[in-house]
Amino acid sequence: MKMTAETNPTSVEIPSKLSAIQNLKNQHSRIISGGTILQINWEAGLEKPEHLISTEKLPELIGIAEVQLDGKLYLKMGAAMTISDCLNNSFVRKNASILAEACEKIAAPAVRNRGTIGGNICSKIGDTIPALLVLEAQLSFYNGEQEYMISLRKWLAKPTPPSAELLTSIFIPIIHRQNYSFFRKIGRRESFTAAIISIAGYLEYEENTIKAARLSIGGGAHLPCRLTSAENELNKAVKEIDWSCLYKEIQDDFSSYTDPFVTAEYRKKVAANLFVSRVKDFLKEQRKE
Repeated sequence: MKMTAETNPTSVEIPSKLSAIQNLKNQHSRIISGGTILQINWEAGLEKPEHLISTEKLPELIGIAEVQLDGKLYLKMGAAMTISDCLNNSFVRKNASILAEACEKIAAPAVRNRGTIGGNICSKIGDTIPALLVLEAQLSFYNGEQEYMISLRKWLAKPTPPSAELLTSIFIPIIHRQNYSFFRKIGRRESFTAAIISIAGYLEYEENTIKAARLSIGGGAHLPCRLTSAENELNKAVKEIDWSCLYKEIQDDFSSYTDPFVTAEYRKKVAANLFVSRVKDFLKEQRKE
């Protein structure tokens, strides 16, 4: 039977203090921010939650700034900042340009104006995640008693449901060393489409040697991950890189899937081609300089 607002009412709580959330939660609760993912689920026929807790008035989830944490400089972003906020913010563009690139590729402007960076992360398949992985982002969660920090990479590996705790902030280390980064999303159409894959990369280069390499992949239904074997193959003097080995390592480094539109094999080949071409283009520019 199709449920209507009358037969299946949804109540909404809007706390103004972080500490109030725990008192409002029950087994039927769902924490909501922009709500764009929930709206997609509802339109797909999934049942609406009985109880929503909105984060829109929590000051702890608002703002983007450079901050000191344990003697290190970070870019701190509140989880309730919209994708558009992150895309247009000068601190993000200065310190995490590939995150701004990823935000620009997410859905249509109306969705970016409503959807939040926290919601994109908590979906565990959001297009910002590959960029945040190579930026080595840290997440701050509120567990009902206190806030604690965990790396995005470790959090993605946890089996805990995304709604079990509240994401409050994202911390990105600010690095002053010379580096090169890139983000690319491949979809079935040019714009406003779900990704076949999304890739991100970060390289530090000095004296014909790649001093640090971080590669990640996500998009579609992939659980985003770092490509550690491929990173190890790159983290050496340029003349020692085995490009055919790197190509294979990238394909072997992540699990993919086949759907009615694209095969897993195709996704793996596209990923390997993109990573190898972007790294080669970068090294070619370095030789020119």
